[in-house]
Amino acid sequence: MHSAIENLLSNLPYYPCLLLVHREPLFLHARAFSLQEEYGWPALPVGEALTPKLLPLLPRERERSVSRLLAEAVRSAGSGPLLCTQIDLLFEPSLGLDPLALLRGISRQRPLIVIWPGSYSDGVLAYAVPEHSHYRTWARPDLCEYCIQQL
Repeated sequence: MHSAIENLLSNLPYYPCLLLVHREPLFLHARAFSLQEEYGWPALPVGEALTPKLLPLLPRERERSVSRLLAEAVRSAGSGPLLCTQIDLLFEPSLGLDPLALLRGISRQRPLIVIWPGSYSDGVLAYAVPEHSHYRTWARPDLCEYCIQQL
């Protein structure tokens, strides 16, 4: 994991977005906390940051607003790489988002380290587990070879 972080920060690929992937949310939460302690990076709990801004909007306005609101939150979250946690909101079916594409695009503003509950195996990235209602998969996600780390 640390070598992937070093590679990301020293090489800055086109999408400087590192996904730290594991099936257990509690394990990921502990990793996020330790990374924040070790590196001193700011953290953005995506759901916590966006939900209060999305709730007052009409349902049809929410989908159009997520990208802008996330970009604003990323810009205002301090400097340096940003640790993104609580990404579950991005998978809400009513928003109709492609969370991976959204995170890749936002990473062009600044490097993102994303805590991703799911799995990565044989070139397939998954969010959640198959039994989960928000389960999603991406075959051959458009990220550099070290930008997805199965923990």
